[in-house]
Amino acid sequence: MEDEIQEHRREHIRFELTTPLYAELSLLRVQEREIGSRSQRVMLNNISLGGCQFKTHLQIPLRDDVEWLLKLKLGHYLIQLKAVVVNVAEDEGLYLYGVKWILTGLEKQSFQYRLNEYLRIMLISSPHIYKLYQKIADRSNDGQFKQLDVSS
Repeated sequence: MEDEIQEHRREHIRFELTTPLYAELSLLRVQEREIGSRSQRVMLNNISLGGCQFKTHLQIPLRDDVEWLLKLKLGHYLIQLKAVVVNVAEDEGLYLYGVKWILTGLEKQSFQYRLNEYLRIMLISSPHIYKLYQKIADRSNDGQFKQLDVSS
């Protein structure tokens, strides 16, 4: 039975978005220099408390000293999140970027509340998934999440 337990590397559960969720992406900072760029609309593929993945035609550098701002609407809330691009892949002529949120403790707590509300509304047809997510999200960081199979 121990061999059947799958270990998950992710710190946070990522939710695949079945309903399109768009964000406005703009360049915020390069190293210590603030930049004011125009925004570009991107489509999110998934989202979590730790980051998201979005799709775009833009070529974005993978640099940890470049901060981006994503503005998105989760239900009734307009949210602005700072992020760093951590990986990239290509899919049918578009780029898929994985980003990690840059949040203070208070920003993370506020975002978690808003994300939970959004997921509760979006997962209304799958309440069992939302309940499982809540159990995992409410769990203290004792390492048990990595052993819990959430793939089914």
